Amino acid sequence: MTHSVVSAPPLDLDRLGAWLQAQVPAFHGLRDAQRLIGGNSNPIWRLRAASGDYILRTQPAGELLKSAHALDREFRLLTALHGSAVPVPRIHVLCNDLDVVGVQFYLMDFIEGVVHRHVALPELPVGRRRGVYGAAIDALAAIHRTDIDALGLADFGRPGNYFERQFHRWCQQYRTAMPEGDPEMERLIAALERTMPHGEHRVVLLHGDSRLDNLMFAADEEAAPRVIAVLDWELSTLGHPLADLGQFLAVQSLPADYLLPGLAGVDRAAQGLPSEAELREHYLRAMGDSPVADLRFFKAFAMFRQAAMSAGLRRRAALGTAVAESALQFGDTLAVFARVGLDILDRPD
Repeated sequence: MTHSVVSAPPLDLDRLGAWLQAQVPAFHGLRDAQRLIGGNSNPIWRLRAASGDYILRTQPAGELLKSAHALDREFRLLTALHGSAVPVPRIHVLCNDLDVVGVQFYLMDFIEGVVHRHVALPELPVGRRRGVYGAAIDALAAIHRTDIDALGLADFGRPGNYFERQFHRWCQQYRTAMPEGDPEMERLIAALERTMPHGEHRVVLLHGDSRLDNLMFAADEEAAPRVIAVLDWELSTLGHPLADLGQFLAVQSLPADYLLPGLAGVDRAAQGLPSEAELREHYLRAMGDSPVADLRFFKAFAMFRQAAMSAGLRRRAALGTAVAESALQFGDTLAVFARVGLDILDRPD
């Protein structure tokens, strides 16, 4: 007998439809719900109703790690960002009533667009790839330029000591999920402790999981690439802007044949892809910032967080509370993230 590693809440469409119709004035006539596969955080469903198509984002069923899958934070943020320079889907309602589907969820508009799952962009003509990356960096800069005071988000995260707090949090999550430890992860933790930056820094809104596949692009193949929605805000907070940039760049350092494919060993120029230096300079220009001498810590820290998340995925897979079948595969490759993080620290930036 095969043990399932996936746990999405069962949807009672009659109960869900009645609740949504009572709470969302424009919503009526729920017809069906299609589970969308992708990601390892929160289950998402495409709802088809007489009033249109929507996205339902739910927590996983089962036991959750502390502070994980906080959809109320996502709901607050998406509500604040709607209509700003950061494109997000329109959000309708948050449900904290566990009697409806058994977990917290929210409803937002369904947007038709394109999500690029592979950083090499093999599905695009070579001539369009650079434009996709330019639009992605512009979207990241727009997030970081957000006026958090004007949008009522000044208390969305604690100011100061961002990396120290994040380091403590993810060490705790990793050791809770994987008490036996991992040698390469422990080496990376020790190296990050030695190189951690201290002192004051600009505080910005952080996406928290800045990657190409968390952006939706317009499907128009003739116009310049354009981001129409920034997705998956589960890890958003306030903090150091180079945390997001480090994440965006670090995942490109992964092996090209990994589950989350990177660009290690890829001839970027031949493939029409911008170099890491070009992406960094594009971002700094968009932010009006001075050049940064060394991003190694920020990229390695991103790999440390990914490794800690992988430990959590492995734990959830073992408990049968993961969101996707790929959770077990990702969870079993924690050492890949740790090794890439160590490699980043060891080589010149």
